[in-house]
Amino acid sequence: MRRQGSRSRALVLLLAGGVALLAGCAKKTEETSTTVDSTLSGSLSSDVPPQGPTPSQEYTPPPAASPSPAQAPVSHKTTRPRTPSSPAPTHESSSVTLPAGTSFGMTLSTDLNTKTATTGSSFTGTVAEDVVVDGRVAIPAGAEVSGHLLDAARSGKSSGRAHMQLSYDNVSFGGHTYNIAAASDTIFGKGGSGKDAAMIGGGAVAGGVLSKVLGGSAVGGAVAGAAAGTAASLLTRGPDLHLEAGKKLDVTLQAPVTVTKPKTGA
Repeated sequence: MRRQGSRSRALVLLLAGGVALLAGCAKKTEETSTTVDSTLSGSLSSDVPPQGPTPSQEYTPPPAASPSPAQAPVSHKTTRPRTPSSPAPTHESSSVTLPAGTSFGMTLSTDLNTKTATTGSSFTGTVAEDVVVDGRVAIPAGAEVSGHLLDAARSGKSSGRAHMQLSYDNVSFGGHTYNIAAASDTIFGKGGSGKDAAMIGGGAVAGGVLSKVLGGSAVGGAVAGAAAGTAASLLTRGPDLHLEAGKKLDVTLQAPVTVTKPKTGA
């Protein structure tokens, strides 16, 4: 009996030691596992990047605050005073129109005489003074005028006076020639009545004197002398019309004409 109790006591001790051993092993295993888990957890957390925000959690910047009047930026732009704008320059037209009825003087350059000149004969002249239209010179003094005789005739032996009519055809200046429409009135020469009267009277006086010398009637001689003087006057022409070079004539346009404005000094 005493031996059996010793065995029982030894078995109990043995069991108690085994339990203590198992408990110690379990505790050590738990401590090791905890260490490994913490190590793995730290390693994983250092290698894996943190998860970014979800679409609903994306960052939205706050609205920019408008600066208050006290914080408004100061502009350093220099403001220049405005000057009144000058009107755009107007370009003066280079052409001038002379209306119908415009008159100007012309100095004749050609000597015209009904003794030699006939219908169709040409002549030239120069503008005597600047022709001004609306304050602008349209035709300068010295411009050349050319034309022809529309009509020219000597006085008749028995009646009529010498006469001319001039047609002004064109005017030239500044390298351009412009056609114009203008004609003079008919210009008449002096009549031959004075000359005829002198011839008739002289014939009468001469006839009377001659008849008295011959012993005839003075009255009859005077009548005969007057008849002779009349016959002589009928055989003689009246004076020719002579327009000398340098004579000034007036030209009046019968139709408008447009010319290029002459240059200064042209």
